[in-house]
Amino acid sequence: MSPSLPPPAVAPEVYDDHYYRHVAAGADAWRASEGAAPDPLYEGALRLAGLRAGETVVDVGCGRGELLAVALGMGAQRAIGIEYAPAAVALARATCAGTAADVRQADARALPVDDAGADLVTMLDVVEHLAPDELHAALGEARRILRPGGRLFVHTLPNANIYRVTYRLQRWSRPGRWRAWAAQPRNEHELRMHVNEQTVRSLRGALRRAGFASPEVWLGQWVHTTFVPEERAARLYHRLAARRVTRPLGAGDIWARAPR
Repeated sequence: MSPSLPPPAVAPEVYDDHYYRHVAAGADAWRASEGAAPDPLYEGALRLAGLRAGETVVDVGCGRGELLAVALGMGAQRAIGIEYAPAAVALARATCAGTAADVRQADARALPVDDAGADLVTMLDVVEHLAPDELHAALGEARRILRPGGRLFVHTLPNANIYRVTYRLQRWSRPGRWRAWAAQPRNEHELRMHVNEQTVRSLRGALRRAGFASPEVWLGQWVHTTFVPEERAARLYHRLAARRVTRPLGAGDIWARAPR
C-alpha cells in the first residue's frame, strides 16, 4: 500500500478469508477443487474481453487468482494480479502455485506496473467496491499501464437501478408492502463493501472522465431477485430484463470494454 495514498473507503481487512472462500463470485467451484477447476465465468470473461495469445494481462482485484491461471492456460504470456487484501493475496498465490502468475499486494490507485506494460486490464466485480474518487484514480492507473491499442474490461454488479428504482417502486406500489418489505434490500456484504454501485450511464461517464474516449457499456444477462420478498414480485425483474426499453430496471449486472 502506497504511504502517499489516503486510507481506502473499505479497509482491506474487511475482505477476510471467509469472504473469498464462501461469498465472492466463483467461491463454490474454488472450494470444490481448491482452485484447480475454476468457475467457467473466468474463461467466459476473458473470451468476452478478447484475450489473445501472447498478451500481458493485469487483473486488478484478482481475488483468489483464478483469472490469472485461466489467462495463462488460454495463452497469455504474462498474468499479473493486483490485490490489497492480505487474505486474497494468500489465496491467489496458493491458487496460482506452479504457474507463471505474479500476484502483487498493492492498491488499485497505485498499480506497481510499468507504463504501457499491459495489453488487457481486467476489473471484475471491483468497481462497486471503490468510492468515486478511488474509482477515478484506479481507472486512470489502468489507462496508464495499457499499451496503445490495449483495452480495459470491466464487470460490476448489481446494476444500481434494481435497488434504487425497481425495488422502491415495488415496495410502495401495494398497501402493506412498505411495512412488510425491508427498506434496505442489500445484504450484509453489500452494505459493508459496496460504496459505488453503478448504472450503465454512470459507468460510461466514469470511464470517459478517466480518459477512455469511446467505452462500450452494456447490461448483462444476470437477473438478481434473491432480495425480493415475494415470488410474484421477483418475476417482474425477468420480464423487465427481457425487453429492451425496460432492461435497465431488470438486468442485474453491467459489462464494459474500453480501448486505450
